[in-house]
Amino acid sequence: MSTASGNRQGTATRAKLVKVAERLFAAQGVDAVSVRAVNAAAGLGPASVHYHFGSKDDLLSAVLVDLGGPVRDRIAANVATLAADPEPAGTDALVRALTDPYLELLLQHRIRGLRWVKIIAQLSPEGHPALRSTGEDVEAALLREVRRTYPDTDPDRLELRWAISVTGFLQALSRADEWNREGRNPSPDGLTSFYEDLVDFVVGGLDRLLHT
Repeated sequence: MSTASGNRQGTATRAKLVKVAERLFAAQGVDAVSVRAVNAAAGLGPASVHYHFGSKDDLLSAVLVDLGGPVRDRIAANVATLAADPEPAGTDALVRALTDPYLELLLQHRIRGLRWVKIIAQLSPEGHPALRSTGEDVEAALLREVRRTYPDTDPDRLELRWAISVTGFLQALSRADEWNREGRNPSPDGLTSFYEDLVDFVVGGLDRLLHT
């Protein structure tokens, strides 16, 4: 086999493992899925994950980056726009800087995108190390904009309440296929409507939490 053919095969195998792991992690939970289960579901040998990724955590990071890279980059661009404005952002603009890229992902990759959101929602409350692959620096930059919007709020209270708001958004969005009135296969319009209701809820809650 030529080097080029071997590289193509390796790339295809890595992509297959990522998609299989994504499906299993979303459906069963990251902690419940073993490396052995991923290899078996992919129809590959028992050492495949270790050979191509090194560890389960490295595979998880690859799953997060596969769809999460564009989300991270879009959030970073939104935050940069907020930071360039001499006036602090309003609450709605602040929330949408974070949340709009999630809707864009779901409208472009409805099935895989929702799986990805489900995985993020599992990991976010516990601050899993794999989340660093989706933009620790972006998170810090966004928090600076939150502080600009709410300069009089105690910094510790602000960080905790912002985290509560973000976690609540992710948990609710991850269940769009259960809570949406159109059921498990919402249309783009239905998904957008669900998202807008959720953003309105988060914006209202954030104002209440950080202005008191």
